[in-house]
Amino acid sequence: MFTVNERSTQALAWQVVRNGDVTFVDKNGGLSNTATYIGMIPGKRLGIVVLSNCGREPATRIGRQIMLALARSNALVSDDGRQGD
Repeated sequence: MFTVNERSTQALAWQVVRNGDVTFVDKNGGLSNTATYIGMIPGKRLGIVVLSNCGREPATRIGRQIMLALARSNALVSDDGRQGD
């Protein structure tokens, strides 16, 4: 594990990124004709996978934006299956 900067660390290829009060564990990648992103917010039990068959797509930005919106949404379901406040 090593520290990239004040907000990011990496371990076993997974990135840990803090965005305010939200911590992402994620990994991105791709080739000239693909773009990929897998991300989780463990504190919210939330995860997403973005797969694109076009290179240079902002899969990481898209994935993180979706997860941030869901994490801050009141529509998340709790552990016991009830909708959040």
